[in-house]
Amino acid sequence: MIIEMICTPLLLFGKAFIAMLPVLEYIPNSIVNTLDMIIKAMQFFPLDTWIIVIGNIVFWITLHLIWSIVNFILRLIPFLNMG
Repeated sequence: MIIEMICTPLLLFGKAFIAMLPVLEYIPNSIVNTLDMIIKAMQFFPLDTWIIVIGNIVFWITLHLIWSIVNFILRLIPFLNMG
């Protein structure tokens, strides 16, 4: 419920932003259904589940970002270039 209260303004902002796009005269049903599914999922799963899921996603994005920077730097050093 707390996560739903926190994310509700973001979802409403997303719906408002999509509605303001000049290319779209209407919001496609797929986007509306996706947002409704996210809202229902936030009501169904407890807070610790959302913390684990969001933490896991952030962890892996951070890990891949750090690894790509390390890989880029290692490829710049000529005597360490393995590939």
